[in-house]
Amino acid sequence: MIFDLIIIGLSVGALYGLLALSVSLIYASLDIIHFAQGEIFTMGAFFGWIFYSHNIPFIPSLLLAVICTSIIAVIIQRVIYKPILKMSSGFSVRGLTFIVAGFGMSIILQNVFWLLFGAVSKNYGADFGEMIDLGNMSMQPIYLIVLVVATFLMLLIHLLLKKTKIGLSMKAISYNKQISSLMGIDVDQVTSFSFGLAAAMSAVSGILSAQIIFVRFNMASVMLLKAFSAAVIGGLGNVYGSMVGGLLIGVIETVGGSVLGTEYKDVISFAIMILFLLFKPSGLFAFRTKQKA
Repeated sequence: MIFDLIIIGLSVGALYGLLALSVSLIYASLDIIHFAQGEIFTMGAFFGWIFYSHNIPFIPSLLLAVICTSIIAVIIQRVIYKPILKMSSGFSVRGLTFIVAGFGMSIILQNVFWLLFGAVSKNYGADFGEMIDLGNMSMQPIYLIVLVVATFLMLLIHLLLKKTKIGLSMKAISYNKQISSLMGIDVDQVTSFSFGLAAAMSAVSGILSAQIIFVRFNMASVMLLKAFSAAVIGGLGNVYGSMVGGLLIGVIETVGGSVLGTEYKDVISFAIMILFLLFKPSGLFAFRTKQKA
């Protein structure tokens, strides 16, 4: 029983972690928390549903949805967010304006989803095969698929940050944009790439989540809060910490919910976040930067 709960908790936590990873990527590159990232998550889920409902196989649908979501996210970043961050006002004013713009974009996108797709949940209806027997228990294949995909993506992100020029540039601007620019790094291009990559992670998380909770215009309302909790626990801005934080929340809330009752799952997650904010606000993996909003 406990092993069953841990596997499910790790799978759910991996979804939290992928979304938290996207939040941390944007925070590291833009110095700002993007409150519309949940709607990017939802956008990916809807794109995947559109492609899959037109008889495109699941994996190509996922890839097409990731590409479309990333393109739209980069357009939003360049058209709306970039001018805000170029404002001549003080850093705090720009940061507050960005946060308000993020809230506004979140509301706009939610209403667009509602107008286009209605309030009724959508079901992919994807078939991932028969139940998998693990010892004395049986499990839906989607939970193991989520774990495999999340592990693969985390490995890719690790290799990107450690072995590629664009990855090293992303790490550089996360520490100091001015010095990075003086060293010849195109900060605007790297920032847009980071935003697009974050959108891709959110889209994958959204599509995989849709296989468990279905697709709905406000499906990210709780998921984003859990992702913020995971990012805070792991260390906001730390991509590795975000995934660890997501896994921890997933396991603890799943096991705790089975003991205390499923109605307390959300309480457990947010209580853990509050405890970290009180006693270890830097998270498990502190991420040192010069200034953040």
